[in-house]
Amino acid sequence: MQKKIIALAVAGLVSGVAFAQTNVTVYGLIDQAYVYSKSDNGLTGANSGDYKYSGLKDGGLNGSRIGFKGEEALGNGLKAIFTFEIGKDADNESSTVNFTNRQSFVGLNGNFGTFTAGRQYNAAALFYAKNNSNDVTGVMPVNSLQGQNLSQIRSGGGTARQENVLKYVSPNWSGFTVGASYSFGEHPQTVNTLNSNNASIYDKRVDVTDNGRYSVAADYSNGPFNISAAYAVVDGARGTTTYSAAEGKDVKEWFVGAGFDFKVVKLYATYQDLKNDNDTLTTVTDQKLWSVGLSAPVSTMGKAYLEYAKLDTDTDNGFNNNANARFDGASKGWGVGYEHYLSKRTTLYTQFSQIKHDNDVASTGTWVSGAAARGEKQTNFMAGLRHTF
Repeated sequence: MQKKIIALAVAGLVSGVAFAQTNVTVYGLIDQAYVYSKSDNGLTGANSGDYKYSGLKDGGLNGSRIGFKGEEALGNGLKAIFTFEIGKDADNESSTVNFTNRQSFVGLNGNFGTFTAGRQYNAAALFYAKNNSNDVTGVMPVNSLQGQNLSQIRSGGGTARQENVLKYVSPNWSGFTVGASYSFGEHPQTVNTLNSNNASIYDKRVDVTDNGRYSVAADYSNGPFNISAAYAVVDGARGTTTYSAAEGKDVKEWFVGAGFDFKVVKLYATYQDLKNDNDTLTTVTDQKLWSVGLSAPVSTMGKAYLEYAKLDTDTDNGFNNNANARFDGASKGWGVGYEHYLSKRTTLYTQFSQIKHDNDVASTGTWVSGAAARGEKQTNFMAGLRHTF
């Protein structure tokens, strides 16, 4: 009740509109983690050494945010719903209060399911985290390796939260749930250059559907077992300012994951495949990522988890195909973690991971120090506290 009163007061200050018939809730979290990270800088001779980082970072388990959500009963089981979130790194004064990096959508919910429109997670992200021992967080291997480049199938940020999204999620039909989404690229035919008479010449290779993104996903859960699958496409992927004949090809990605709960331990497995043939985009790559993991309850107050993941990268499709620029090979790593629940809202956590790259491949991530070097080994440690409200 107190949350609703606060939410109504804040909403009234912001907009001057009374929400007399709408149930509005304010919610959020603050998550702070100490992180230590070390990796080889890839240099030789007198300049060789390690990248090292030690300090606070926001969002070890979840990015800090405040949000408003609400619903209004419209009759016959139909409801209008909305969510509006604001992100802010809690450890950094210079961090901008971000009204655009999280979710803001409106929709309708009923016996038919839920339709929403706005900035939100795409359908492919619906079931990713439930097939991972740690919800794809912090310094764990999947979070460091997965979702680089043009990947849409993620559990958190990056391209999993998309602009201009129309999304449908079905009700739960005896354990079976499906979802579908489309993100408009909003990429109109663009002036490419000017001719000798200073008249505009339009690039006819560009289509209004370019950079549109669509995805479908499904999950079946029955007792201790679940299995999930997703497919996502970037339609005619192009750069944002220049256009090339080597761009405009679809980026395709699919995912399958499963879990089985034995009560004393729960097992997880995932496989993800991304195919990208756009030869001029700097993020071009083909990737295959698989992972296995387990989690085990530690009394009623916490859980421990373990994860192993391997990412295979292939850029033989034409991008940077000279000996000094290619990134071909495997990155693999393991990680362990523990979460302790001080209450329903307050969680202590810690994670440790190591990731090793082949000689011709490297990757970077939120929790990796410096610029990753080929053939390096990365070591990461994290400990933090999350409070939700």
